[in-house]
Amino acid sequence: MCPWALRKKKESKWKQKERNSSIKAAGATPKESIHIPKQLYSDLVSHARNTLPNEACGLISGKWQTCITLWPMKNIEPSPYSFAMDLMEQESVFRKMKRKKERFLAIYHSHPYGIPLPSKDDIQSSVYPEVYHFIVAVEKKVEKVKCYKFKNGKANAVNIKFL
Repeated sequence: MCPWALRKKKESKWKQKERNSSIKAAGATPKESIHIPKQLYSDLVSHARNTLPNEACGLISGKWQTCITLWPMKNIEPSPYSFAMDLMEQESVFRKMKRKKERFLAIYHSHPYGIPLPSKDDIQSSVYPEVYHFIVAVEKKVEKVKCYKFKNGKANAVNIKFL
């Protein structure tokens, strides 16, 4: 490698380090990510489609930042605009998660014919703000899935990475 190219490479690395340290100093953090197998993603969308015209809901368990098991739940308040899960059914699923040595990682629900953005109700009524929240929007042949973390009354987007 010629000397001027080597110098340019060193300068580039130095600028990158300088930029990263200034981002950290400003208190910014990289966007959080969650990993999901393609089959689990497909099952999630299928559950949302099969529940139309009402909202679907359920839980997801896994390890670290990786989704492993989908737990479809019955919406006890069937409606295209809201969902509720039975507490006894939730407790049963939590016991099964524990037996599988997985942790409660996420809640999901659908927005039939809508967009995958959390409503104020979704954020304010969240009983589990520490877990991820997947929203599945299904419309005809198109589906969109987004993931969020709720904190201080706000929804922060989370990257979904496929396995």
